[in-house]
Amino acid sequence: MASRQAKLDAQCDPLPGSVLQENRRVVTIPARLDRRELLDALADLLPQVSAAELEGWCKAGRFVNYSGVARGRDHIVRAGERVIQVFPPEIEPEVSTDIRVLYEDDALIVVRKPAPLPMAEFGPFHRNTLQYLMNQACELPRVPRAVNRLETMMSGLVVFARTRNFCRVLMDRFDGGDAVKVYLVSVKGHPENDRFFTDSPVVAETGSKDDEELLVLESRTDFQVLERRGDGTALLEAVARSGGTNQIRIHLERLGFPIVGDEDGRVDECRTFGEAPPLRLHLWKLSFQHPSTGEALQFEAECPKWA
Repeated sequence: MASRQAKLDAQCDPLPGSVLQENRRVVTIPARLDRRELLDALADLLPQVSAAELEGWCKAGRFVNYSGVARGRDHIVRAGERVIQVFPPEIEPEVSTDIRVLYEDDALIVVRKPAPLPMAEFGPFHRNTLQYLMNQACELPRVPRAVNRLETMMSGLVVFARTRNFCRVLMDRFDGGDAVKVYLVSVKGHPENDRFFTDSPVVAETGSKDDEELLVLESRTDFQVLERRGDGTALLEAVARSGGTNQIRIHLERLGFPIVGDEDGRVDECRTFGEAPPLRLHLWKLSFQHPSTGEALQFEAECPKWA
């Protein structure tokens, strides 16, 4: 663990994204977009980018194959094809580097993720991400694979599997509800009851942006008030018993107690970090069975300053 922490610290100083450099990102064509024009496929896969901007990127030669040959807007893509998106040289926004290795064995690594820090590449982030830093701090070809994910503005425990098989086993357990996740959360308002819960369903979108199919997930979150504060906020413990992405945020918003830093109900992942504090939602405790031995494991992350 000490050796891994030293390697991780070395990767963070200086941050790899602090140097002006070109970046590349793979865009994989799914089966449903087979034989579509590249521009149409990109509009489906990158809905956050306008069609006009995508067309400009195509004209500028920012999509190439592995040989470096540009792919124009009318290129007919095939299922499974990988198109490389080229990003002009840029310096990435700074992130928090207070990453701490809490546990490591042959099967997994557990770290405490600070905020703000993206899990993986997106938007302006290519190298200033937890996944990239972990990749550089670990020996190839054993690339660490994230079992659970936290939003950029969230902090707390993240588990990395050391092999593809261990990752599959752990993800099945996490998705199946066998892992217990306990969060600390600061909310606006004072709940009346010390203990309460909600089982309001969470709705998730599925498929492409043109696919209006919705997936309704049964979900339950249990809450306990730890402290009611004089500034009008309250510190809660939250346990997600079942459900999906953003469940705690959605449940608290519906109950009328928005998370501090998320009062509008939606944190913009790409916003300038200097303009907004981290989301006051922290994955505090985590327990699950070891993927190899079956041993019961329990981890606890240091509480953030706001807690």
